[in-house]
Amino acid sequence: MAVSPALVARDVSKRYGQTLALDGATVALVPGEVHGLVGHNGAGKSTLLRLLAGAERPDAGAITIGGERRLFAGPADAIAAGVACVYQELSLVNQLTIAESIFLGRERTHGGRLAKAAMEGAARQLCADYGLDLDPRQRVGELSVARRQLVEIIAALQRDARYLLLDEPTTALEGERIADLLATVKRLAREQGLAVLLVDHKLDEVFAVADRVTALANGRVVLTGSVTEVSRADVVGAIVGESRSVAALGEPAAMTPAVRPGDAGPPVLRVEALATDRLHGVSLTARAGEVVGLYGLVGSGRTRFFRTLVGLERPTAGTMALEGRAYRPKGPGDAIAARVAYLSEERKADGFIPAMTPVENVTLPVLDRFARGGVLRRRTLARVAWDELRRVRVRGRLDGPIRDLSGGNQQKTLFARATLASPRLLLLDQPTKGVDIGAKAEIHAIVRNLAASRGMAVLVVTDEEDEVLGLADQVAIFRAGRCDGTTYPRGTLDIRHLRQLAWTGTDDGSH
Repeated sequence: MAVSPALVARDVSKRYGQTLALDGATVALVPGEVHGLVGHNGAGKSTLLRLLAGAERPDAGAITIGGERRLFAGPADAIAAGVACVYQELSLVNQLTIAESIFLGRERTHGGRLAKAAMEGAARQLCADYGLDLDPRQRVGELSVARRQLVEIIAALQRDARYLLLDEPTTALEGERIADLLATVKRLAREQGLAVLLVDHKLDEVFAVADRVTALANGRVVLTGSVTEVSRADVVGAIVGESRSVAALGEPAAMTPAVRPGDAGPPVLRVEALATDRLHGVSLTARAGEVVGLYGLVGSGRTRFFRTLVGLERPTAGTMALEGRAYRPKGPGDAIAARVAYLSEERKADGFIPAMTPVENVTLPVLDRFARGGVLRRRTLARVAWDELRRVRVRGRLDGPIRDLSGGNQQKTLFARATLASPRLLLLDQPTKGVDIGAKAEIHAIVRNLAASRGMAVLVVTDEEDEVLGLADQVAIFRAGRCDGTTYPRGTLDIRHLRQLAWTGTDDGSH
């Protein structure tokens, strides 16, 4: 196979509003090498991936192949240039067969008709070439996650990809499947002359497969080098960086003061050694009136923990208790009945019904409370909903579709819906994702005031270090599906120590 020239992102910068996601970053992908890309949450890894894959254009700098500048109009242009990206959320269509997936967009025909037998034969040979014993007529939805990822990689290579971008490919895998996938990636780089970019939070995996490693922090390259020259400690030190005082983070105006250690109420939630297919031992206690921040790298298990708390995933071991009583929900209905409210990260996908008004969305979980003799008391229901929406200061038309509101007002509407149900436990997954600075400050104030005035326990998952340190009374660390129950009171951590705990599971104790 002919050797391809290097794919280089040179001095690229990308800004989203006031956020500088990438700041003059340079990364080179060399044929035959696996290049590991690491960095804390929000460091700019996903942005760099999107630029290389043609999903977005840089504001400054250039993407070059063999020294020639390339301006990708979209992912199709990048694919035509030999750049393929396999994202963490796989893009395969479950209803298609393996053969149909591999040749999607490049179907083989004979006499104006699909040559299904030829495609199936070629797909069977391709799978065998990559060490997969698969029936090409099998639907991809029936495959394990590991095999689906390999099929997507094969599909990318079938499109003559010379540069393969892999976004957290091992997040949903365990044990031998991880080792098998990484071994396949390394072999493909060597045998096919591919240039592979591997985005991964797990340093053991990066150092097991990569030839070079680059670390990003705050949109900048803070370290790059061969894995024979750079140690794990060097990478962690570069990512962790300099500490910043929590006092410098500030607090939104009108926010209820933080709860001092010892001033919180009795335990609302107590979890001991909880395990699922993806969690490997989570212990945590959350008290009334307290905000507990859950911090960890992407894939550390925080969202899986929330999904288990609301009955979307089943425990295999351990215990959960709400206010001293055993708690084991079989589904979201059980969680709602137990007064557990959950705001998911993807509000547009599963948070609200876009065509309904904010008032209608707010009232959905509590309709039975406003029915008498089978008749819904609509006026009373609407009045209560309007009062709750005003309390959280939702702005915009409340009698029009919720999709017409800004992201911040949509999110505040979901807060109103959650609090109308009077929860004992409020679970917030990335509560300020996609909202502007003003709305973020308002949401922070809402969270603190809800905990203080209504006595609920609040768990917050956020990737933003400033947010978790400035908002939470206690911070718990998730790492590789585990949380040992240790919490760090507000003011005892700074960003450097937070990153140290998330990456290594240990703290140098200097705070």
